[in-house]
Amino acid sequence: GEFNINCKVGLGFRLGQDSLTIDATAFFRNETPDYFLNHYQSNHYQWENDFRKLYRFRVGGEVAYPTRWFVPRLQVYYESVQNLIYFSHLEGPQQASGNISVIAADLTANITTPWVNLDNHLIYQYTSSSLIPVPALTLYHNLYYHGTWFKALDAQIGVDLNYNTSYYAPYLNAALGQFAVQDQIKVGNYPQMNVYASFYVRLLHLRFFAQYRHFNATFMNRQYYSMPYYPTAPDEFRAGLAFHFYN
Repeated sequence: GEFNINCKVGLGFRLGQDSLTIDATAFFRNETPDYFLNHYQSNHYQWENDFRKLYRFRVGGEVAYPTRWFVPRLQVYYESVQNLIYFSHLEGPQQASGNISVIAADLTANITTPWVNLDNHLIYQYTSSSLIPVPALTLYHNLYYHGTWFKALDAQIGVDLNYNTSYYAPYLNAALGQFAVQDQIKVGNYPQMNVYASFYVRLLHLRFFAQYRHFNATFMNRQYYSMPYYPTAPDEFRAGLAFHFYN
């Protein structure tokens, strides 16, 4: 009774001096749960389940119009899940009844100039159930200089930022090695910023870099967590060197 149907349609045409591409994808899946979700025994957990099959339907599309200076791309998806299997606090796997929907919009808009570049990535997500927790908004920005010095040295110097709104992120159940849903602790609503410099010597095939990660921890509230009970690493300095042995 299982099936997996995938569909994809693509279209591209010239628009001005550049090309516009449109892609649409969809899949229909009816999947039997993994054996260990139904039958499991260890030192800390044991269960015998008879879970129903998971039915998943997803449809989405992508529009991209890359130009010389501006590279935009928009992806929009809708997914429906029935009979979702999830892990809850201090319990084994559970199966939800009914349908859960997730909607996502993923926008990439990169700006390129001969000297300064700005990469922008924005994701909006909506879920109809707390059993699939996601942040409503996720942002990534990277402002950097990229150029060639003395016709032999590629240089990239910049600063980037990661941010997402607060949400009830799953926590890690170490005994099972699985993430479980929870509704007690929210994480997020905290930016992480890094400053970096990377250089590549073409003639020697040599790359070296330096990075100061999470430098905003020196002047912002230190109560930050990447997921429940796991603090984000504090600010730190990194440096590296790579040499490629090839002609």
